[in-house]
Amino acid sequence: MTIQLIDVVTPDIGLKTVGDKLNNNFSNVAHAASYEVGAGAGQVPRNSDLALSGANFGKNLIINGDFSVNQEGVSGTVTLSAGEYGHDMFKAGASGCTYTFGTSGGLTTITITAGSLLQIIEGQTLESNPVVLSWEGTAQGRIDAGAYGSSGAVADTLTGGVNVTVEFNSGTLAKPQLEFGNTATGFEYISPADQLARCLRYFEILGKGSGATFIGVGHAENTTGAAIPINFSEKRATPSLSVTSATGFSLAKQGFPLPNTNITFDSISGNKSARVLVTVDPGLTAGDCVSVYSTNGSAYISIDARL
Repeated sequence: MTIQLIDVVTPDIGLKTVGDKLNNNFSNVAHAASYEVGAGAGQVPRNSDLALSGANFGKNLIINGDFSVNQEGVSGTVTLSAGEYGHDMFKAGASGCTYTFGTSGGLTTITITAGSLLQIIEGQTLESNPVVLSWEGTAQGRIDAGAYGSSGAVADTLTGGVNVTVEFNSGTLAKPQLEFGNTATGFEYISPADQLARCLRYFEILGKGSGATFIGVGHAENTTGAAIPINFSEKRATPSLSVTSATGFSLAKQGFPLPNTNITFDSISGNKSARVLVTVDPGLTAGDCVSVYSTNGSAYISIDARL
């Protein structure tokens, strides 16, 4: 659609001409709005249609395929029980998973030594179309409960709106990619900021750092308890919240720390906010302004809506 600029200061342009040009512009707008979504001629393509036609942006259905996001900070030899997560979005299969990893030249390679590593891809992002799975390395992969195979030879036809699982067994693994189509193409590189944003839809950590990390400000509800509202990135569904160590947090009143005895959560609202309830020994007055912070890097809040 082209919107034409209209010269309204040139003396020799008549009102009828202006009106004709305005009508033409609005006709173009109405015409653009009349397009339907689909793969046919004259239709606005869906993501899957773009991918099938060779477009690159957004083609990789796997999140964190470059393994750049590691919010939980796994390191060394990573040993996971069944269903436990390591690098963001990747978790152990039914027999657990043991792996190591290293980064060279900006490329992170996972070496799976036992079990399997998988990712569940949310069905909301999927349509009924053929897909192909590819990666670099010696591991074999599969889609859902299909047979394991080599990179580029593992294919399936998805059912729109239904979650799909990609899984990799022992061996090396880098740049996994699931894309619409019948032929594997080059790996899609995504900026670190966009990769993290995609992960935050499912999982987020508050308070993890190299030292004390501020969480939020709230008020005392009585002599032993305070409520602190927190906000986080909107999750795909109502998340569960947990802390690694309740005693690793402190409540501060007028700058003076009051070691807490317990932390709970309530009022999770709209998948993007909640209240942290902190219990301390007597020392508060209802209405006091207080803040809560983690006292060390191993104390943090996990906000989890993973699949």
